[in-house]
Amino acid sequence: MGIRLAVLDDNPHLLWDGRVYPKAALFHRFLAALLDVPGAPVIEVLHITPVQPAASRPDSGPVDARIRTVPTAPFAGIAGYLVRAPMLVARNARPMREAVRESDLLLLRLPASNAPLAALTAAVLGRPRFGYIAGSARDVAAALPRRGLDRWAAIAVGAAYDGVSRRAAGPAHTIATGERLLAGGVVTSLVEADEIRLRAATTGAAAGPGGAPESLRLAWSGRLVPGKGVETLIDALAILRNSRGSALTTLVVLGDGPYRSALTAHAETAGVGAAVTWLGHLDDRARYLDALGAADLFVFPSPAEGFPKVVLDAAAVGLPVLASPVGALGELAGSGIIAPVAPGDPAVLAEAIRRLAADTARRHQLRDGGLQFAAAHTLPAEAARLVARLQTDYPSLPWS
Repeated sequence: MGIRLAVLDDNPHLLWDGRVYPKAALFHRFLAALLDVPGAPVIEVLHITPVQPAASRPDSGPVDARIRTVPTAPFAGIAGYLVRAPMLVARNARPMREAVRESDLLLLRLPASNAPLAALTAAVLGRPRFGYIAGSARDVAAALPRRGLDRWAAIAVGAAYDGVSRRAAGPAHTIATGERLLAGGVVTSLVEADEIRLRAATTGAAAGPGGAPESLRLAWSGRLVPGKGVETLIDALAILRNSRGSALTTLVVLGDGPYRSALTAHAETAGVGAAVTWLGHLDDRARYLDALGAADLFVFPSPAEGFPKVVLDAAAVGLPVLASPVGALGELAGSGIIAPVAPGDPAVLAEAIRRLAADTARRHQLRDGGLQFAAAHTLPAEAARLVARLQTDYPSLPWS
């Protein structure tokens, strides 16, 4: 036996030569891990997600062949969904109904525009549902560089989006990714046990004034979209390179997205274009982790997050992490696993980088804490934790 799990997800996917590829997200890798949990409690995953034809072969690898993709109509963000809502509901109703009917349990990855339709479908068909909260549209809207009425309108729309999509869970059980992470919570980890390693390099080549290394390599990773704090990091880099003893500081950016050209222009304007290396999206995990591990500090000054998987990746390769204590990262900051820094102020960030770079003992403490944290939250461990939670909440399902 074992259950068939339907998963509603708004992350866009692409169809190329008969295979489905993620457009940007990596959640499909976590879903595949559910099929590998010992004892086979989950025997099939039906991934209900927007799919559109690709113009060329995608850069990413295809979705695991064991995952059965149920394509829904694509849309462009919250606004795009609202404008086309009647047509999208009409087109998505049938494939969603068929997928939910074949499943034993519906997992709603929230927030999601299609969540109300999926929840209604589950209720009509008598299928239980579970809310997996992966973030907040309101927090993302608040972090965007907008002002005045535009800012407040975006926040209001984001809050309404969160409320409507989470209400779709109704009486269902829910879990927020990263919540109470140090006390058995679940995070969408991609780290395998054999990826956890201690860096061979040591921070800095030669100490400058105040003990900070003259040659400091910073790293940032993620999707290049507005509201991630990358501009703040670039401006902090400019401050560091213009200060005595930190002129050789560099930054490597791993990831891609629609905001890349704007950020490249920002780096040129700030006078640090040559000091920033843009590696783009590295779908190959080994290359990606090697690039991370070549840095000295991982800096993530995002003003709004749930739990960014990239922080776990950096910890896994022994990088000390300096990040804004937002979302689930606040718990890690309070436990000494990451070093906290307030978001939004380049001068504050530059000083935090300078102090951490000069404090060898603190860096080693963060490195050791991060390695222990990553070892406790590998992909197989987190998939098993989520399945165990589902088994506890829905004991009458045909788990094997």
